[in-house]
Amino acid sequence: MNSKLLLFSGLIMMLVGTGLGAILANLLPTPYRSGWYLEQRPGYMAIGAAGGFLFGVSMEALRELKEQRDREEKDS
Repeated sequence: MNSKLLLFSGLIMMLVGTGLGAILANLLPTPYRSGWYLEQRPGYMAIGAAGGFLFGVSMEALRELKEQRDREEKDS
């Protein structure tokens, strides 16, 4: 597998996930005013970034494995 392509896909999806996390943090305000609840907002961005990275890497890996399988089936 092409590790550079996997990393690139993961980073792009990580940016998308971070953006979605930032949007969710603003759209889902907490009704509580405690400092602990207000500090949880960056957590949405971290979860979005991690999820986006994992999603991007896994989708690219599946795409590359499918291409490899198709080439092997064509050759045999």
